[in-house]
Amino acid sequence: MEKEPAIKLHIGCGEKYLEGYVNIDYPQSEHSVMKVRADVYHDIRTLSYTDNSVDEIRSHHLFEHFERAEAVAILMRWRRWLKQGGKLVIETPDFYGCAAAYASALTQKRRMELGRHMLGSQEAPWAVHYDFWDAPKFEYVFGKCGFEKVVIKTYQNAVAQHFPKVPFLNMAGNFLPASFYKKRGGHKLPNVVAVARKGNAVIDEHAVAREILSQYLVGKEGNAMLSVWMGQFEEAIK
Repeated sequence: MEKEPAIKLHIGCGEKYLEGYVNIDYPQSEHSVMKVRADVYHDIRTLSYTDNSVDEIRSHHLFEHFERAEAVAILMRWRRWLKQGGKLVIETPDFYGCAAAYASALTQKRRMELGRHMLGSQEAPWAVHYDFWDAPKFEYVFGKCGFEKVVIKTYQNAVAQHFPKVPFLNMAGNFLPASFYKKRGGHKLPNVVAVARKGNAVIDEHAVAREILSQYLVGKEGNAMLSVWMGQFEEAIK
């Protein structure tokens, strides 16, 4: 009996077309600068696949564009789609790395670049970063949402990310001049890549969402704020 081909989704593909994946993004009309190349043009927030049907889901610099309650809901929806042991890959700006680089930046230009990386390019309605992600947060959220075999790597610049087996490039790449990156592409901006597998644990999605979102509470906000966030989660998880 012939084995069915793997279903692998590249969600929020932008201009980066991956062979062997279903590349998915907004239609070109929603982009003001980027020239999108996709197989499927669709609003990612309303995308739907059959539960336990997908072998791999990956997104690069997409997840930070979701508000915090919606991001939790989308992560849980993606988990539903994945087969047992299915692979999830998410890349975002590394908030921790950006904060450290910002604190030690020597020029205003560098601080402005890092601020843009953390908060988005903002040239289109969707091009805003609504929440932060870094290694500790991925570890925490993935664990709560029933993912396992979590592997997280951080990169301080594009050279280190392009040559991940050369550890010293995380530091050395930051000493390369801006002209090097301008000529060859890339950047000196910290990113984090989180890889995980769908575990077999049964989770109560609403209880998990409530626990995760409660960690954002400050001061005397309490249940009133949490109720608002849970309402946003309920709407997004439909």
